[in-house]
Amino acid sequence: MNGSTVDTRVIDANLSYLPFTRPTHQAFTINYPTIPAGHPIWQVPTPALMMTPRKAVTNYQTIQRAFPDAIVGYTVKSNPNPMLLDAISRVEDSWFEVASRAEVEALHKLGVNGDRIFYSNPVKQISHIQTAVKHGVRLFAFDSESEIDKLAAFDLPLEVYVRMTVPHTGALWPLTHKFGVEPHRAVELMKLAQERGLRPVGMSFHVGSQCIRPETWADALRAVAPAWAEARSQGIDLDLIDMGGGFPAQYTGPVPKPTDVAKAVNRVLHECVPGARRLLLEPGRGVSATTTDMVLEVTGIADRPDGQTWLYLDGGVFSGLYEIPDGIRPSVRPIVSEPRPINMTTYRLAGPTCDSVDTLFEMRSPCELKVGDRLVLKNCGSYVYGVGSPFNGFPVPEVYESSEWTIDMDEFTGMC
Repeated sequence: MNGSTVDTRVIDANLSYLPFTRPTHQAFTINYPTIPAGHPIWQVPTPALMMTPRKAVTNYQTIQRAFPDAIVGYTVKSNPNPMLLDAISRVEDSWFEVASRAEVEALHKLGVNGDRIFYSNPVKQISHIQTAVKHGVRLFAFDSESEIDKLAAFDLPLEVYVRMTVPHTGALWPLTHKFGVEPHRAVELMKLAQERGLRPVGMSFHVGSQCIRPETWADALRAVAPAWAEARSQGIDLDLIDMGGGFPAQYTGPVPKPTDVAKAVNRVLHECVPGARRLLLEPGRGVSATTTDMVLEVTGIADRPDGQTWLYLDGGVFSGLYEIPDGIRPSVRPIVSEPRPINMTTYRLAGPTCDSVDTLFEMRSPCELKVGDRLVLKNCGSYVYGVGSPFNGFPVPEVYESSEWTIDMDEFTGMC
């Protein structure tokens, strides 16, 4: 070694040490970690949804354990992929919540009978009710006279429960405007349902999607308590309370656990709805979100007059990422195959279509990105698979089971 160099080390971002000889004035270079070109993540055709169904089972059973006496009905609309439905259907005491004929039929193909299904859409098409009844569904939500007419026409002692409107503090999307009635109206509707030959058995509510405040479920129970008491005082035998969904998923910030919700509920449940022997839950996002990650490829980079650098991807809003403008922001892991120095760079992400609405969010990448690099968007398992559209001629993402590609998606943790 001569006087101008020393034996030093290049440190990459995963803290591995590589012997190197370099000038003394430049002691360290910190590189972003690479994923070798031979890794199967580079072989997955993009845009892609990489699904790990066992995570749905884990999430579902976590909610079952938090509410050991409840009927936990997975909300099919959050992700109706057959692999995921099949995995949940094999869980002991698993139930499903549906909102359409197609969802009933999808479950029937997997061997799920109607005695494991409840239909919580308060407004249903007659043909959809026919399909549900045909497959053995006997438990239906309602919140209007016209719905009573439709259900009573089947001349069966169907069990029905009335949808209530409740507070939604802490929820990203309130669901109180489209559905639900006030307490006095709820009692009137239950009495009418009873007169028409139906069996009113309870009430339901929904605190809103991605609710991060456990006490909101307790507030909802307090809100329905007057109607519950009035109905029982008038001889209506109620034994069911459906507390809906709202269980949040972790995207870029902390969220309460199912046990946190259970603690808030258990403090007031029997006081607010005495005699409620059947407690129904409708988790969707809290079960499906973490099951699936989206893999996209960088297709273009451009500096714009507004000073932003735009990063164009082969998937976007029309690939199912429609919730991003409303606040669901997945964390991202950039994937590169060759060493690059750590260099924090801000990009504005956009999808591939020629539509200005097809923009995603601003991202701070730990390294500069190039065409051909990839991004893994974490926790895209909810409301992505079911809403993708081939708008502008761009394909919806294909769904692949991660184990079939020998990929552990937990290897790609979100970074930005």
